[in-house]
Amino acid sequence: MDLQGLSVRDLAPIAGLNRSRLHRGLHREADKRIPLRMPETTAILHALGIDPIEALIAKDVFDTTQGVDFDDVLKVIAMVCGMVKGLSEEIVTVVRHVDGLAFDDVRPEHGEAARGLIVKAVTVEYTKLVRRRSLRGDGFGDD
Repeated sequence: MDLQGLSVRDLAPIAGLNRSRLHRGLHREADKRIPLRMPETTAILHALGIDPIEALIAKDVFDTTQGVDFDDVLKVIAMVCGMVKGLSEEIVTVVRHVDGLAFDDVRPEHGEAARGLIVKAVTVEYTKLVRRRSLRGDGFGDD
C-alpha cells in the first residue's frame, strides 16, 4: 500500500471490503490487528496487483532475512517468483514424459536437493555476470 501510495480508505473500495474491517486487519500495530479471512486477503492482494505466491515468498523472506535493504529484498522476491511460478506444472510434465518415472517417485526431500542445485546454478551464473562486468569495467581486452 505504501509503495502504491494507497491508504486503507483508498484500498477498501478497490478490494471490495469494509473499510473499518480492513483497517483493523491491516493496523500498523501488529498487536491491534484482527485476522483476515482468506477471501479478504486474496481480495487485498488482487487489488494491489500482488500474486499470492509472491506474498508467501515475501513473508518468508522478510521473516527470515535481516540486514538487507527493503528494495533489494523486493528484487530477490521478484527473481524467486520467476523461478517458482509455473514450476509445479513443469515438474508434472517431467514426470509424465520421463519413461519409468511415476508420481509415487516424487518425494518432498527431492525439493531440498533441487533447491541446492538451483542455488549452485544461480551462484555460477552470478559469478559469471560479475566476472564479465569486471572485464568490461577495467578496460581489459578493450580494442
